[in-house]
Amino acid sequence: MVKTASTMLPLGTSAPDFNLVNVDGQHVRRADFDGKPLLVIFMCNHCPFVIHLRSAL
Repeated sequence: MVKTASTMLPLGTSAPDFNLVNVDGQHVRRADFDGKPLLVIFMCNHCPFVIHLRSAL
């Protein structure tokens, strides 16, 4: 894998507004999680490294 600089937001930062499509094809908005803890992970579902770790996520 190529080393790239992280653009991770500091922990505890409020998530910016977003509207994304999940793996089931449904639109998900940040506002859908207001008042709830939220962890967003961007990953490549067919990557061998992700496939190996996916069940642990």
